[in-house]
Amino acid sequence: MISGGNATVYVANMDEAIQFYTTKLGFALTNRFGNQWATLDVGSSYWTEGSAGLTIGLHPASAKHPAPGTAGGIGFGFETYMPIEQVVAILTERSVSITSEIIRYEGGNCVALAVADGLATFINEFPPDMVPDSDLGDHADNEEPSSPALVSGGQAIVYVSNMDAGVRFYTDKLGLKLTYRFEDKYATAEAGNLLLAIHPKTPRTPDPGKKGSVMLGLQVDEPMERVVSRLTDRGIRMTGEIAPSDSGARVEFEDEDGNPIYLWEPRAASSRVAASR
Repeated sequence: MISGGNATVYVANMDEAIQFYTTKLGFALTNRFGNQWATLDVGSSYWTEGSAGLTIGLHPASAKHPAPGTAGGIGFGFETYMPIEQVVAILTERSVSITSEIIRYEGGNCVALAVADGLATFINEFPPDMVPDSDLGDHADNEEPSSPALVSGGQAIVYVSNMDAGVRFYTDKLGLKLTYRFEDKYATAEAGNLLLAIHPKTPRTPDPGKKGSVMLGLQVDEPMERVVSRLTDRGIRMTGEIAPSDSGARVEFEDEDGNPIYLWEPRAASSRVAASR
């Protein structure tokens, strides 16, 4: 039913946003359709056994959504194996705004930064005992270790008021696969290429349900009407009608905290289904 997804970011200027994410953070531009849409591959997350990670979708600003740069209950985060001090030095040299001191905790070292339009996010360096599980670990004497990328991967993030309820919504109701849970501190669920991190509110995070300039976008591989009917039966209320377009069909809804999500059925998938009937 849900085959993939992205963190959709509403931006003030597509050219400037693409330039920021590609030249300053090093992400690969994978698609662009004029000033209507673009996608960036951030890379696979440490927290997946497959290839799930973060794709960022860029969308021009819309009067229907909060202004670019507004932080909300949906966001995204980056991962690195590079020492966080080195990351900070490189980003500062590239004129990326670092907005916090380095935070050191049991899960590594983390620093906050502002990306395009001043949107707040973070990058986390994994602790040394987690590095050997990657290709940056131990090597034979005659092998050169891999040189880590500035950003090695990432995840979309949803902030929830209750972890049990949040996990149930995204797994039982939406049908995403729960791949990891650490008590009430962190959980991950996968939708194809997308890794979704379910995270409780903390003093440093936006309130769950706060509308921001990032939405969670989920791609479906079945007819939209069928998917909407199934989710409605599971108690999910759509916040609008299915909107057809040249690129496919889209409908918006919210999780139980009010975090904004949309479903998207690509036009090519709709055409294949219609042709098979």
